[in-house]
Amino acid sequence: MRRILLVAIAASIITGGVALSPSPARAYHTYKERLLDTSAYSLHRREARIGLFKWSYGIIDQLQITTYTMPWILGAIFEDVAPNIELKSTFYDHKRVALSLTVGFLQGRIETVTNTESGPENTKVNYFIIPASLASSVRINSRVSTHLGIQYTGVNGDADAEPGGTDIEGATVVDFLQLWGMVEWRLSRIVAFTFTLRWVPYVSDIIVRGRLTGDNPDINVGLEVDVIDLTNAFAVIPGFVFSWERANIRLGVGYGDFFVEGFSLVAPGDVLSNVSPEFDVFVRF
Repeated sequence: MRRILLVAIAASIITGGVALSPSPARAYHTYKERLLDTSAYSLHRREARIGLFKWSYGIIDQLQITTYTMPWILGAIFEDVAPNIELKSTFYDHKRVALSLTVGFLQGRIETVTNTESGPENTKVNYFIIPASLASSVRINSRVSTHLGIQYTGVNGDADAEPGGTDIEGATVVDFLQLWGMVEWRLSRIVAFTFTLRWVPYVSDIIVRGRLTGDNPDINVGLEVDVIDLTNAFAVIPGFVFSWERANIRLGVGYGDFFVEGFSLVAPGDVLSNVSPEFDVFVRF
């Protein structure tokens, strides 16, 4: 697996080197056009960003609204809408420093029916995710910038299952705290090299509250589950951002846990054999 990871990183570096060669395409990494992801910058007024994983629109110069596509796609698969909205405000942008505040929400529902020996078992899971983050960006010079941020994510969920004639209801609460840092080096007007670090220093225990209803009297259950696997989760991701007149590609691969964009959650590294990817294709206009 380490060999595969090294090959992927080498391929990214070679791709970046090829893109440094002269090209007739009118491309830009300019003072005005800044990286939006993992930074404090937002879209300008009436500017749009349409990509594989999220759609954004600049309401005013200091405020953009975003919706992530993956929750909508999963909602369509499970035949239920998954509305999600994110508001990002670059409330300070003066000379070399920019600061932003981002808040959002994601709500969804998953319903499944499983056939068992005792009959069909209906399971309904509702989830509500609230991420909020602060970010800063500092332009060290015309080519190099640094970006730092902190994000809190609160997750609330409840489930209702009916195995056999017994009704089981439960609710869960868990909180995440994530820190990140990114160095951006503009190699040319087309290519920018990025090096991103992500770390989760704190994850609360999952608090579970449940009720069991059946032929016997109701039983109330309280449980606290330790999520040790996600505490100190991290990712180290080198990558490149290629920017043309309208089209953009972000490509990176690193080592660590998997940070799920759009849900603001973290999956253990063994889900993808400790390979932490970073990928998006989008247009700005």
